[in-house]
Amino acid sequence: PRPFGKLRIGGATVREIALHVLDLMENSVAAGAQRVLVRVVQNRATDQLEIAVEDDGCGLPDTVQDAAHPVFTTKPGKRTGLGLSLFREAAERAGGDLHLCASPWGGTAVRVRMRLLHIDRMPLGDLAATVGAMACTAPEVDFSCEVEVDGKKETVSTQQLRAATGQGPGQNLLVMRQMTNQIRKGLEGLGALP
Repeated sequence: PRPFGKLRIGGATVREIALHVLDLMENSVAAGAQRVLVRVVQNRATDQLEIAVEDDGCGLPDTVQDAAHPVFTTKPGKRTGLGLSLFREAAERAGGDLHLCASPWGGTAVRVRMRLLHIDRMPLGDLAATVGAMACTAPEVDFSCEVEVDGKKETVSTQQLRAATGQGPGQNLLVMRQMTNQIRKGLEGLGALP
């Protein structure tokens, strides 16, 4: 197995990228987002892995670059906000970086790049279960997941799944299962690296 460092967020050890994505999605929901997009792009030819989480929430303050500093937080009652700084550290260890900016929807976009085959890159983890769980716990939000591997792309969203099946927000577990299965099939079908 590939070696990787142990990171901690709120007392939990973070050993995979999907848990960083979960932290970002939770931040989006806390910021009042109604739409959240998770994008994963793997390109073997350029040895690049890109991860983005974009939302239409309230966005970050003017000091957007300060948000990735360990002592920055917008959550009341908290002294530190380690999630972004730990994700930035993980990206830098794998030859990459983390950027914050406004999303095309007016909220926040967190974009992370790192070398796909770098020995210190954390494994992707169970991205499908992560996005599916968020779809279940925040049914009022439209979650989309876009996976691209070497130019081939698969996209799934809770809005599409509900429209195709006629399921409403009250059927969270069914939507979660469908979302998880669709993302998992997309990752496997495209040959995504773990």
